[in-house]
Amino acid sequence: MTINEADSKQFTSQLAADIWGHRFKTSQRGPEYTLEFLNVICGSAYSFDSMEYVRKKSVGLREFIFEGMKEGSATNQVLVLDAERHERMQQALHAQDIAVLRQFLRSLEIIMYNTDGKEADRSWYAKSLYPLHESLLFVELRKKDNTTKDNKRKSAPSSERNFYARGGELYFLMLAHGTGQFGERRKFIERRFRHLLQKNKSIDRVVEKIKSIFEEKDTADNTMGSLRAPAKNGKLPLLPPGAEQENSGLFERFGAEMERLLLTELDIHEMFGLLTSLICFQLARYMHERSLTPSEKLIYFFDCLDGSNKQIVQQSANGFNKHESMLKRRFEEEFSRKAELAFGTREFIEQTLPEWKQEPKQFFKRMGIDSMHGRKEAIGKVLKKCNSADDVLGKLRDSLREAVGAQIDQLHITRVLSRDGGFATYRRGSANNYRYTISDSFLQMLVFTQVAPERPMEYSDFLQLLYQSYGIVIGEMQAVESGQYEQSGLNIRYFQDNERALREKLRINGLLIEFSDATAMVKNPYSSCVREVYQHG
Repeated sequence: MTINEADSKQFTSQLAADIWGHRFKTSQRGPEYTLEFLNVICGSAYSFDSMEYVRKKSVGLREFIFEGMKEGSATNQVLVLDAERHERMQQALHAQDIAVLRQFLRSLEIIMYNTDGKEADRSWYAKSLYPLHESLLFVELRKKDNTTKDNKRKSAPSSERNFYARGGELYFLMLAHGTGQFGERRKFIERRFRHLLQKNKSIDRVVEKIKSIFEEKDTADNTMGSLRAPAKNGKLPLLPPGAEQENSGLFERFGAEMERLLLTELDIHEMFGLLTSLICFQLARYMHERSLTPSEKLIYFFDCLDGSNKQIVQQSANGFNKHESMLKRRFEEEFSRKAELAFGTREFIEQTLPEWKQEPKQFFKRMGIDSMHGRKEAIGKVLKKCNSADDVLGKLRDSLREAVGAQIDQLHITRVLSRDGGFATYRRGSANNYRYTISDSFLQMLVFTQVAPERPMEYSDFLQLLYQSYGIVIGEMQAVESGQYEQSGLNIRYFQDNERALREKLRINGLLIEFSDATAMVKNPYSSCVREVYQHG
């Protein structure tokens, strides 16, 4: 059996999509998943039933805010508004008001960081703002050469669908599936987000004033994004086949966790970092769960000692490495399944092998690796030495699997999710570069999703709840129950020290009440929002 040429071109690029969904992008940072999700739920009129959503570009608003900033990463050109628009601004606003408004809105910029911890070099059209109001939500743009030599704009930047990542759209679909059988929870989440993103009316008035200066109307500025079939041009965010059923329990837990976080009475600015930690952690768990074998269980061992204990560092790094190995194994399994189709029958291989050896580009094209860089040459050398179908299905297939496995984006994606979500640390120059750790924001998210306001929980019960809910292992009891203690061969004292360190982190963050050395209660220090307001409002 063989696959047609169109399918064979795509077979490697579709591997990750068939496992985890279409699509996650390596360039997308943690806060961008949150922003994209907020764009979707706002653009869907706060309805998980929506078939599509409004994608606001808000070009004029962004040009007002970021005038004077650079146009692209590889150019010295900056954004300069033309005289006509400057004149309209002067007529509508005092010069002092223009400066104050611009300074205020620029202060809302969400700074993105690269994987090396340095501030990302973003152009003005790729910058984002804290969504103090839904009017500050807009999609990422792609800028082509749209200006003349005298800096006059020829056309507006575009929001190309292929350029725009869909991680936030996929997360929207996960929550939609996860709340489908829980009507009250679904209504609460929809209405709570509506309240959070529409509460700051003063921000909305400022934005509308600026948009009116640029004669920017939402209806003319927007495009539509499809969420479910039928879709225009066939462009859809797609969960993998069967994910709705296979991961139904996980998606339902996502909905419950989101509900508990939103029950905490915080405004959107305070909530944003917590949402980012939660969404990143949920997406990482989703990718890990879809990579498990039936006999495996997800365990997250966290180093709470800030790297001061080498054995605990190693144990945490081992867990991170194991999860990456799971992703790679799952990727290679999908490759093997698709490779059988791409290679074809033994008779087809014997017949076509001479052509492949004479013209390796034909083979590369069939395997979908014609655009691969670096390893393609090594594959070609193995191909030249193949003299039979056995060689192709043995040595050549192994070489191809190794090369394709090295291209797996999910390793980079989960590293970004874990670092930006605040539950992993990267140490340059270390043999164990990544390990699971707990940031303040991630710790707060864990407390707010597990401990209800005004209902403190004993510290030991909290640790056990983290283990039962997420597979998180911190201290002695969970280390023994999960098998981490026996597998590691470590002294039990190390796990006890790790447990005491998390207790101290909770205390420093105002999330712990200590009555004695033996008794401590984990608390959610905020009040609870009135659920009924959002269920019936």
